[in-house]
Amino acid sequence: MSSQVLVVEDDRLTRVRLEERLSEAGYTVRPAEGVRTARRLLADAGFDAVLMDIGLRDGDGLQLLEELRGSAPNLPVIMVTGYGDSERTIRAMQAGAFDYVTKPFDLDALLQVLERAVRAPSAAPVDERAADPTPLVGASPAMLAVWKAVGRAAGSRVPVLITGESGTGKELVARAIHEHGPADRPFVPVNIAALPSSLVESELFGHERGAFTGAVARREGRFEAAGEGTLFLDEIADLELPLQTKLLRVLEDGGYERVGDSSRMESHARIISATARPVTPGPGSTLREDLYYRLAVLRIDVPPLRERRADIPLLVQAFLRQVGGPTRAVSEPAMAKLMAFSWPGNVRQLRHVLEQTCIMSTAEVLDASDFALESSQGAPAPAASPEAAPEDLNLRANLERVERHLIEVALERAGGNRAQAARLLGIRRALLYARMLQFGLRGED
Repeated sequence: MSSQVLVVEDDRLTRVRLEERLSEAGYTVRPAEGVRTARRLLADAGFDAVLMDIGLRDGDGLQLLEELRGSAPNLPVIMVTGYGDSERTIRAMQAGAFDYVTKPFDLDALLQVLERAVRAPSAAPVDERAADPTPLVGASPAMLAVWKAVGRAAGSRVPVLITGESGTGKELVARAIHEHGPADRPFVPVNIAALPSSLVESELFGHERGAFTGAVARREGRFEAAGEGTLFLDEIADLELPLQTKLLRVLEDGGYERVGDSSRMESHARIISATARPVTPGPGSTLREDLYYRLAVLRIDVPPLRERRADIPLLVQAFLRQVGGPTRAVSEPAMAKLMAFSWPGNVRQLRHVLEQTCIMSTAEVLDASDFALESSQGAPAPAASPEAAPEDLNLRANLERVERHLIEVALERAGGNRAQAARLLGIRRALLYARMLQFGLRGED
């Protein structure tokens, strides 16, 4: 007997295309144009999987997903959307989506995801959690994978290890996991590399008065300060081996002692750690193998900026809004220059360059000559790194992708009203209509 799939999609052409391709692949397909029809079909028939758009004319696909997590927790749901932003991805994965794909999608790749969903033994329910949007930027496939992992991590308390080069935004990812978890719990960061080695133990576990020279009073450690919240251990690979043993014990049974005291303390904090060093279990690693496996129950690798150049226009726009002062824009030649740079300092360096340029230049439109780009050694960076894919450097294609994304977000916020979306974008309605026609987008007058 063939697997039965519910396809919830309000765009008729997309719905018919999916129905035809899935039927050819041997699935029994039941189509629904919206939330109302989907609810009726779900009540009347047993499905093996659901393929559902997020933005539906008569309701929110995410809301229906959350309903299904209560009524059919083992039913795998694949979410589809034309808006590849971090908040939607995190919310979908946190709410229990089996996977999350963005339009335009490759049908063969989608079929592979669907096959995995149908064969999966279950899709365990995830608790609903209220969360405020986190300022994360990136819609590239590499970052979409990060957002998916954040959504999965937020729904549990397992330790997470975040890896990535310096400046890629590892702490932002850690904060996103925390902020999409239980509300009103502390996030306590500790940078191991920034602390003198003699003070790391006291900083983490606290100390009693007189425990060492200068300990004039009892002091609580970061584990105690974190309570039932999140303790973020940055640059964990710099932790000395004796303290790795003590940390391993906390991860195994929650117990530790303050420096200068033998009384057992209990930690209930969630541990998220990060490192800019390449870490793998086994000989040559700076981390004990048993500690590595305890820390990396879930591992998230944050890509360097040179491997997600398509996100640079989005990052530039986000940082320019945060700089303050007069409204700024970046010319096409300037954007081409930014996208061709290798960014050894990653996102942190991009932000610094934009802040510096906005201070030094009074121009409303920043040109290529306004950006002085040099590598960390002081020499001009190569025009492009050899590993960069040609399509990553196509300025027009990337700018069109950014433009389409912003129009989609504006239309969503305006409830599909084109006049209101044009006001949000600060452009004439005629220009918006032309761009929507170009990108095949829908809206209402």
